[in-house]
Amino acid sequence: MEISLNQLNQRQREAVTTPYQHVRIIAGAGSGKTRVLTFRIAYLMETLSVAPYRILAITFTNKVAKEMLDRAEQLVPEVKGRLKIMTYHSFAARFLRFEIGVLNYPTSFTIIDEDDQEKLVKNIGLEMDIRKGDPLNKQALSYIRNMKTKGLYPEDISIVHERFPQEKMCLTYYQKYQEKLKRNGNLDFDDLLMKTLEILRNYPVIREKWQAKFDHILIDEFQDTNDVQYELVQYLLRPSSCLYVVGDPDQTIYTWRGANQDIILSLDKTYQIETVILDQNYRSTKTILDVANKLIDCNKHRVKKDLYSTLGDGDPIRIKKLLTQDEEALDVIQDILSRHHQGTSYAKIAILYRANYLTLPFEKMLNRFSMPYRIFGGMRFYQRQEIKDVLAYFRLLVNPRDDVAFERIVNVPRRGIGDKAWDAIKAYAASQNEAILPALLQQGRTLGLKGKVEEEINHLIETIERTQVKLHENLEIFSEILRQYLDDVGYWAYLKDLDEEDRFDNVQTLFQDLEHYLQDNPESDFNAYIENVALTSAQDEIVDADYVSLMTVHTAKGLEFDHVYVIGLNEGVFPSLRTMDDDAYMGVEEERRLCYVAFTRAKKTLSLTCSGDYSFQMDARLIPSRFFKEAGLEFPRTSPILESSSQRLGPRSTVASSYSPKQPSATLWAIGDRIHHEVFGYGEVRKVIDAMIIEVYFETMGLKKLMGNHPKLKKVTV
Repeated sequence: MEISLNQLNQRQREAVTTPYQHVRIIAGAGSGKTRVLTFRIAYLMETLSVAPYRILAITFTNKVAKEMLDRAEQLVPEVKGRLKIMTYHSFAARFLRFEIGVLNYPTSFTIIDEDDQEKLVKNIGLEMDIRKGDPLNKQALSYIRNMKTKGLYPEDISIVHERFPQEKMCLTYYQKYQEKLKRNGNLDFDDLLMKTLEILRNYPVIREKWQAKFDHILIDEFQDTNDVQYELVQYLLRPSSCLYVVGDPDQTIYTWRGANQDIILSLDKTYQIETVILDQNYRSTKTILDVANKLIDCNKHRVKKDLYSTLGDGDPIRIKKLLTQDEEALDVIQDILSRHHQGTSYAKIAILYRANYLTLPFEKMLNRFSMPYRIFGGMRFYQRQEIKDVLAYFRLLVNPRDDVAFERIVNVPRRGIGDKAWDAIKAYAASQNEAILPALLQQGRTLGLKGKVEEEINHLIETIERTQVKLHENLEIFSEILRQYLDDVGYWAYLKDLDEEDRFDNVQTLFQDLEHYLQDNPESDFNAYIENVALTSAQDEIVDADYVSLMTVHTAKGLEFDHVYVIGLNEGVFPSLRTMDDDAYMGVEEERRLCYVAFTRAKKTLSLTCSGDYSFQMDARLIPSRFFKEAGLEFPRTSPILESSSQRLGPRSTVASSYSPKQPSATLWAIGDRIHHEVFGYGEVRKVIDAMIIEVYFETMGLKKLMGNHPKLKKVTV
């Protein structure tokens, strides 16, 4: 029986039914890419009789993977439970559970998160007599992550001349970091991909075995693929394999973490491919798409397309320029409140921004009006202290060699283990070249510590061992075994003694999450749950509820809301000065893509705001972002002042935009110009970033980045 393709437009049908072996779908925002992917998967199974286990579908978040799986199973109900759609990291974790033994790693490895990475690096620093607060620790962690993004392990790196001070020290950190991970049976997120790639690259028999598993590999959000992920995919392809990728180069916004836009743009140079462009948008009004198209058309490094919509013109774009950031927040919150009074659910509203630091005035204003809201991309549920404590206890059941987990819980609740006792325990484990918990077991659990301390440690070890046996016996639901485990180690009592209901409730919520996981995945075990938690992203925690959503544009990618408010659209903020400093040309193209993503999250209305507040980050007054003009949006100039909302608490204004004077023209600067600043003194222009931003070297203050029209600046004529 063939699936019905009546729900698809002509381009979508072409994309779903294409007979080509290698296919690239350029799918514009809101063009139905998830629908195309799921129909393609259903078409392969139902029409072309491809077995579900012969299909590997890759997405970038668990949330999207689950959504695609649900849709595919609705189209082809008989494959329920047999189709696998997963993230790169989920696939790699699954692969490594079978194959990592060839690298002398235990298959019971545990995955550490960013917080664990930071602690591990600081501990390495302490071993080298570097205090925890030393900036070198942060620099070393950044170096490690950067090298892993490039697919380089310590043995791949040779430093003849240091590219920056302390590079050799950073490499030493990296070497010790990897040694500790291996000893402890840990992998970080990057290791999941790198170890998988290492095995596929160096073990032909394993590579051929996994190549033989899949006839079709389909990849979502292909524009965000990095070099390591792409190489991994290439090793999974055999000559007869079919590759089907979907993405939008205009939405490449993760180059800072390795995404390589050139992969999707130049795919036709590697494979003989069919390219299908999906340009009908089903999400946004024509007015929203017009400004988005005009903005992104300023980018040169892209596949040309213009999104169109049949949803009508809709409301005009709301643009406002306020005096201060507090004024901006008040204006936006009043508009949201007015919409809500007119019947709009808070759940249909989102406030998007370039950086997290912009939220404070908006949070204050939301609280002032008692409006429900939630911030995403900040402190996530699984990152909360009590949740990390409990998960550390759980990880030790899976991997007793996990020193990061053991160090976290050994004194939570308090077991009287002071610094001297802990140093003695670590020193003994190091002398045995062993992880801490196994070392204590080998020693017979005694290190000559004080009686009470030794008694507490022995009780902890015995409880871990007893719980491991119960989990192995599998005589009762493991959530109940784990509840008893936390009781036996004293954690429930510890939470009650803290008398903080939120923490207690959070742990109860974790158990609820665990039981829901069991219901949804009846064949999974405790190890699978721990792995699932480790691979959860910020977007996976977004659930439907009636609150205003606040999030960075990066977090919002892939989501949509009826009413979107993009705030802080100021030069140096959005576009980000830091990104443009890293790479002036490609940096502004990435920022423009990010703004394009923000605009295209909106379905019905789009509000764009900025302020003229003073920025301490840039040491200048804020001016509107270049993106207003590039999107074809201009502020009327009939009023002599910026709009103020501080006294206006009435209903939402029907005026589409505020009025403001033309910004003072910047002096035309050139490299080498002499300059005088009322505070910094005399200096010389070293860099002209654009018409408004310059970099000046001052004789007494060093290098400063300033707005070219700053009132304290004057050009000095010689």
